[in-house]
Amino acid sequence: MLTEISAGLNSLKAAKDILQALNGIQSAVAVNEVKFNLQSLLLNAQQSLFAAQEAQAAAAKRIADLEQQIVRLKDWSAEKGRYQLRDVGRGSFAYVVKPGMEQGEPPHWLCTNCFDHGRKSFMQSKGNGVGNRTVAERGLDKTYACDSCKGSFQVGWSNNPERDRERMIAAAKEAALNEERMRDSMADDSTAGNRST
Repeated sequence: MLTEISAGLNSLKAAKDILQALNGIQSAVAVNEVKFNLQSLLLNAQQSLFAAQEAQAAAAKRIADLEQQIVRLKDWSAEKGRYQLRDVGRGSFAYVVKPGMEQGEPPHWLCTNCFDHGRKSFMQSKGNGVGNRTVAERGLDKTYACDSCKGSFQVGWSNNPERDRERMIAAAKEAALNEERMRDSMADDSTAGNRST
């Protein structure tokens, strides 16, 4: 872009020099030759300035695209922080919303493949079993699949995002209760130790 601007400025300077030289020229042929050179230089200057303008517009577009990409990455980073990887049963994993970060969303599982590629894709229930297996072969499995990447997994028939969330909340409450019991126990031990001395 600086090259185009420099070329345009050099052409304008040369045009100025030619105009000053016109004052000293007497013959019509020489005047026509100078006019032709002047027009050529002005055309070159104009082309260089247009090229600089195009380069500047392309750079501005690239900057705007990069700014949008930064906003998307920041938004994804915040969204990603709401989820945790969890074993949802039978050795299958999905990303689930952390307790207390639901933001009014219903319970759901996200595809690990899509999530790891920066996309939020819900695992959809596809019924029990996969393929042409008989009911006896399928047993009580339930299949969840990602409509984006076509990944799938099976879990026990009674397992679903709603029950998984209930178990997570119960486990978090149990962990908090155990922590409180430990603190109480440690406080009791320290109080008993102080009395014996």
